[in-house]
Amino acid sequence: MATRLALALVVACAATPVAAKDWGIVVGIDDYVNFVPIDPDNPKSGHFDLQGAVNDASVIRDALRAVGVDLPDARVLLDQSATLAAFQTAWADVTAKAAPGDTIFVTYAGHGGQEREASAPEDEADGMDETLMFADFDPANPRAGRLNDDQLHEMLASAPQFQIIWVMDSCHSAGLERSINAGAAGLSRSGGVWDIPLDPLPTEAPSGAGDTDAEVLPHVTQILATATEDLLVTETAFDGQPHGALSWFFAKAVAGEADQNGDGALTRLELSSYVGDRVFTQMEQNQQPKFIPRGDTSVMLKLGRGISIEPAPTTQAAKAASAVGLPIKLAGAPPPGLDPANCAGCRVVDQGHTLMFQQAGDGWDVFSGGGDKVTTITGDATPQIARAQFLVDLNSAKVPSLPPVLIQPQQSAARQPLGATVGFDFRPPTPDLAFVTLFNVASDGSVQYPLYPPGFSETSPVVDALTLRFSVAPPTGEDQLVTIWCARPPLGLHDLLVAGNGQTVPPMAELLAATADTTCQYGRIGLFTEG
Repeated sequence: MATRLALALVVACAATPVAAKDWGIVVGIDDYVNFVPIDPDNPKSGHFDLQGAVNDASVIRDALRAVGVDLPDARVLLDQSATLAAFQTAWADVTAKAAPGDTIFVTYAGHGGQEREASAPEDEADGMDETLMFADFDPANPRAGRLNDDQLHEMLASAPQFQIIWVMDSCHSAGLERSINAGAAGLSRSGGVWDIPLDPLPTEAPSGAGDTDAEVLPHVTQILATATEDLLVTETAFDGQPHGALSWFFAKAVAGEADQNGDGALTRLELSSYVGDRVFTQMEQNQQPKFIPRGDTSVMLKLGRGISIEPAPTTQAAKAASAVGLPIKLAGAPPPGLDPANCAGCRVVDQGHTLMFQQAGDGWDVFSGGGDKVTTITGDATPQIARAQFLVDLNSAKVPSLPPVLIQPQQSAARQPLGATVGFDFRPPTPDLAFVTLFNVASDGSVQYPLYPPGFSETSPVVDALTLRFSVAPPTGEDQLVTIWCARPPLGLHDLLVAGNGQTVPPMAELLAATADTTCQYGRIGLFTEG
């Protein structure tokens, strides 16, 4: 009897299903073997290194490890150790160790390029293959050190037994809807367009297997930095350090911020909702991530298997620096109100800036960290510093447990001329948050209120959507439409905005205090004008 019982116990244990495991490969490349450091006086010259890709890899590494993803140092490929051969070795290592049903996370931060397709049939309408450029990419032999989309498709298709999450924080070729100041923007992650020999190597995948939407692999979730292949991706600043926006918010999502319902599982819908909204806002509509397939309730990651972390700066020194004030860059003499040696609420930096002042004749051009021109000033810089800090704090005030505010512009993100009519559709994040307050933070830093609600309808909820149209009027530059959806009419907020109408935007802390008696979600969208 004892023998039979022991045998039955062994059989029962053997039949117990083994929990699926998560594996990771993380790539971040700033320092390329054949590239040179960026020349700040000529930021578009030659083939240059990056500044934020290793930072990206570091925060993603920490976030993945904190939730139990198997990610040893050997599969964290940084700078010149991140060769194509090293990546292929890491991929072979993971796929050999993983079991069917496991999940593999692969993240890449670095330069992306394009190459003219080497052979028929051409699977891309523009005749271009997209490429990832590893540390050993060689401009003299552009076949070396690159992985094009046909090769990537073949690599991913060869592992259908796994769920694969592929995150690519790079771009392919330059192109923006608005002109930006390259010196005021973060570095571009575009590696250019290359001609390669017509005859493909014997080991290369044939053209026609690329990453078009028509050939979606059911076991692969692709998270791409931009919705279209021809848009520029630039680095931005978080806590005074350069990063890619996609990587930063992906790490935040993994750390738990995207788990809206708090069930300890991160779905594709939660991931796309959180990351898409945050990147779109941070990059002033110049960057919209792409998810293939689009968001659904499929679980991408089980959280809570480790200690949740905040993917903040990776060193105590960086954390301390981030608390000093808004990072500002100067090109020329500082404007009034900005003493580099004693700047209240700010600090002067060479990189990782949120705001830039460039001397221009008797005044100063003001640029956002994304390179957009905000306005031109001839006097005190203090309102611009307050404006930029408010926008940073507004981004941070978004409530992770609530869906984002939905704002649909009725025009492109290009600059609109004086007199043009512009429109926006505003939708509540949830049916319970139906009371909306809308005001503008103008390019000069002042509050323009009321845009909505008018005084006679302060208690009227928005059932489905609110559509508003405006005529472009001075001051032109970069406006920011701020929308706040609350569960009850935030009358204290309305009083604050009425008192501050026409004045410099108040600190975000005052708005939070004015809405403390109700639940609210915050959002904003830029309107860029000229004339």
